[in-house]
Amino acid sequence: MQRVMPGDQPRLRLFVAVYPPGDRVTMWCRTLAALSVPDYRLVPAEQVHLTLQFIGPTPVKELERVRESVARAAKGLSAFRLTPEAMIRLPERGRARLLAVRTDAPATLLELQRRLAQRLARSPRKDPGDRFLPHLTLCRFRPPTSLPDGTVPELVENESFEVDTIHLMKSTLHPDGAKHEVVDTVTLGT
Repeated sequence: MQRVMPGDQPRLRLFVAVYPPGDRVTMWCRTLAALSVPDYRLVPAEQVHLTLQFIGPTPVKELERVRESVARAAKGLSAFRLTPEAMIRLPERGRARLLAVRTDAPATLLELQRRLAQRLARSPRKDPGDRFLPHLTLCRFRPPTSLPDGTVPELVENESFEVDTIHLMKSTLHPDGAKHEVVDTVTLGT
């Protein structure tokens, strides 16, 4: 669903993401299912991703510029390995809004995120990576909930996986959750 305001252009809700292998998501979801946590809304397996840059509502007429910016941000960067480190709750204090898998932050990932933020952030920060926490959301709590200490375990499996593509995605909000659609794919190292 595109939102059209009177006198406004149609807009697409865009973000740039990395997607893990499906077998990893399945394993993480099994770990999550074994936890004693309050009711949660599971992120559909095919939508589990690491957001590199949320672009937000973008006029349709700017889509080609955004595609080009994503491709240029990835230019000269090689594929890299990403290693899951732990299952975490966010925020770390207070009532949890979500559970996620935190990953390491290899130099190529940080450079890619920095470039994307410089090119696509609506209000760029002096240090674009100052709040970047690489993570893949597995579930959300609505409303946010209290979790007893020790509820969220360390991950048993932390084998790295290769990231050789990034995706420009469109997110359409629906009452039953967001639907994601690939707009463009950029291969790293080309």
